[in-house]
Amino acid sequence: MNTETFPTAKAGAELKAQAKALSFYYGDFQALKNIDFPVERNQVTALIGPSGCGKSTFLRCFNRMHDLYPNMRYEGEILLYPDGVNIVDRHVDPIEVRMRISMVFQKPNPFPKSIYENVAYGLRVRGVRNRSLIDEKVEEALRAAALWGEVRDRLDDLAFNLSGGQQQRLCIARALATDPEILLFDEPTSALDPIA
Repeated sequence: MNTETFPTAKAGAELKAQAKALSFYYGDFQALKNIDFPVERNQVTALIGPSGCGKSTFLRCFNRMHDLYPNMRYEGEILLYPDGVNIVDRHVDPIEVRMRISMVFQKPNPFPKSIYENVAYGLRVRGVRNRSLIDEKVEEALRAAALWGEVRDRLDDLAFNLSGGQQQRLCIARALATDPEILLFDEPTSALDPIA
């Protein structure tokens, strides 16, 4: 992936994040080369390109998912506003980054927990203990992911008992429940049936 096809911010646009001279390496292989990319606040931004061009690699940089594997390296910056923190700086805690930026992957990845606990998980990690608030956020997120009507009477069922499409909508609800500053989607609808 190179800088030739990336946009610039519109004049006067408020940025939520910005990649600046971002490069990424899988060991010695450079997958991203000097990317400058603005992400405007309250806007949908789409990456379109052929398979293998680096779209998923770029998205995963924003969530620091590469940190889970050895021999990965960032160069440049991804600034998250309004505080201007460089989220790929090695001194920035990736868990803190993931608290601010949620990601939904191409394949569903529910936790081995109940439907309810999958959605409540991020809230609990953030320290929310008020049961009525958690209940409210779980319902709100499941409704936003078009899953509430199908699961409201079986919230204690294991998430793995859901169909593939339902599991993916559950993962979307889990990401929405914490009100992230940025929500990354890496082709999340590829696992959904046409009706969903």
